[in-house]
Amino acid sequence: LSAWHGKSRFYDERNYHWMKQPFSTGGLSLLARKIAAGLRALVCGRRKVLVLDLDNTLWGGVVGELGPHGVALGGTPEGESFAAFQKLVKQLKQSGVLLAVCSKNNDADAREPFEKRDDIILRLDDFASFQASWDGKPAAIRRIAEELNLGLDSFVFFDDNPAEREHVRAELPQVLVVEVPADPAQFVRALQDSLAFEAVDIGEADAERAAQYQAEAARRSMQTAAASPEDYLASLVM
Repeated sequence: LSAWHGKSRFYDERNYHWMKQPFSTGGLSLLARKIAAGLRALVCGRRKVLVLDLDNTLWGGVVGELGPHGVALGGTPEGESFAAFQKLVKQLKQSGVLLAVCSKNNDADAREPFEKRDDIILRLDDFASFQASWDGKPAAIRRIAEELNLGLDSFVFFDDNPAEREHVRAELPQVLVVEVPADPAQFVRALQDSLAFEAVDIGEADAERAAQYQAEAARRSMQTAAASPEDYLASLVM
């Protein structure tokens, strides 16, 4: 913690001499947040779902205007920032966190970078739910919760647009909304500082759980699309 915050700002010699408490006010606050996050993870577990915007969040630019090969993702300082953020998101998915897309976009446009970019880190099959439409984001997040059969209090929302963040905060107070900085180079730190995915222990069962939720979401989607119960059972190929 002192290395992350800066040792000179984390400790305060005067506090030690006066109160035998070595931390500065900022250092004590940071330590308290970490302890609280650890207790929350121990008692309640960590948040389960990370809901992500796409344009200017997972890549630079608007894919509907620039096309899949025009958005920034690696190759430039800005693009490298988005690639670093995608790497962190991929690591969270591998540790058992469910990923979901919530983007105001045409569905086909939103999927193209994942399908056509060889240098993209996240792939379509990394997402347990993919909501790309022009509906309001609170409504889309509710659909994700219904699709995954999970409560909104297990959701974390990450979007570069401050208006969208405030909209979700207002309508879905159960969702943890990360305050996203303007500079994409700070995205990794912002998500880590949220402490939303702190865990006491991560095992193989956690990583497998994400795949189980994805499979269940796929089954629900097939059930909805099937013309009859018989067609649905046949589609499972059991």
